[in-house]
Amino acid sequence: MKKGFLCCLTLLLSCWAYAQPAMVDKVVAVVGDNIILLSDLEAPIQQAKASGESVNDNMRCQALDQMLLEKFFLAQAQLDSVYVSEDEVDAELDKRIRYFISNSFGSQQKLEEFYGKTVAELKEDFRKDIKNQMLAEKMQGRIFTSIKVTPGDVKDFYDHIPKDSLPYFNAEIELAQIVVFPKVSQELKNYAYEKAKQIRQDIIKGADFAVQAKLYSCDPGSKKDGGDLGFINRGEMVPEFEAAAFRLEEGKISDIVESQYGYHIVQCLERKGEKVHVRHILICLETTSFDKEAARVHLDSIRSMILDPSARLSFNNAVKEFSEDEMSKSNNGLLVNSSSGNSYYEMNQLDAGLLYAMTGLQLGEISKPVSYEAADGKSGYRVIKLVSQSQPHVANLKDDYAKIQAVAKQAKQQEALLKWIKEKKSDTYIFIDDEYRDCDAMQKWLKEVKSN
Repeated sequence: MKKGFLCCLTLLLSCWAYAQPAMVDKVVAVVGDNIILLSDLEAPIQQAKASGESVNDNMRCQALDQMLLEKFFLAQAQLDSVYVSEDEVDAELDKRIRYFISNSFGSQQKLEEFYGKTVAELKEDFRKDIKNQMLAEKMQGRIFTSIKVTPGDVKDFYDHIPKDSLPYFNAEIELAQIVVFPKVSQELKNYAYEKAKQIRQDIIKGADFAVQAKLYSCDPGSKKDGGDLGFINRGEMVPEFEAAAFRLEEGKISDIVESQYGYHIVQCLERKGEKVHVRHILICLETTSFDKEAARVHLDSIRSMILDPSARLSFNNAVKEFSEDEMSKSNNGLLVNSSSGNSYYEMNQLDAGLLYAMTGLQLGEISKPVSYEAADGKSGYRVIKLVSQSQPHVANLKDDYAKIQAVAKQAKQQEALLKWIKEKKSDTYIFIDDEYRDCDAMQKWLKEVKSN
């Protein structure tokens, strides 16, 4: 069973888009009080078809297996009184909707136009699904939290892999980075502040907030929606913005709020418990070519200190002291491969920027500063270090311990999960339609027949 079986709202919305309402529906499985309909099963299949994947009966069996697992976790969560608050569900819905807008549509308006519903209606449609997924995830966590893998477990797991079945790894590398962004001059900061101050005064005098946001805000995610961010929860925004937002009374407008992104004008539209519905106007802090050159020179001087033995500055310490990329900074600068979730890259997985940066680098060497654009659109410079490099080889404990450890842990989790299902399924009603009962993946769900 795949790790992280819980779908995010992106997948739910995608499945909804590909669902076929004309289908004659029927119940294909039941777990406790939770049913799985044929339309539920077909939605991800139709999505796979639309993505160009080949579809077969085994794919349907695997999809049903994952759905049964989720429903089984949910049934057990209900029996064990696992609890998820409505505030937790609201926070998760808001987070996933924002992610979906940012990565797939670009604006709330386009999302609503595509699905023909408001964000509020979409959240209500998927509230139950998200709550059930969160309950199931908490139940899953109870099973896996205590599972640990010792070095002895890893060696034992490796020793039991048939030698002719050991995986073959292509050449891989590990890369680390130090990132520096340009600093805005005081003159331009003053200009941005005065601009924000004038816009705020115009709003106080009667100018329409939404119109001003569309005209002047540099926040691409909310600009087209008049600056509307929807409901936010504590901990979701940068501290300065959040502090101002939660202090405001309904209808009130904040003073100028400075954050790492620039100057904000915040208006509270509605309060609901521990959530607040706000809109804002962001005046960004612009950098000049001189600021960018200063950042490059600063990073080059950091590189020079690392390379100078008398400076006694290690790359890892330089990351901690100077790097401005928080994600890699917490990992000694190591870059994480989004495809695998670890720090190893095959050469064909590197984007053009990384390929350019590491051209000609030998093991342990550090590149000169190269241009860098962060996920949030900020531009700066980075240096890249080639941390490790492996040749194509058959898996072994010396070179591939971390990978083998991860697989060993997954195997241990799988074993614990199957044992847990076997222990618990006698207490839960499980029905599977005859059409699917012969699938290999279904056998663990069927009740054992006791012989006389």
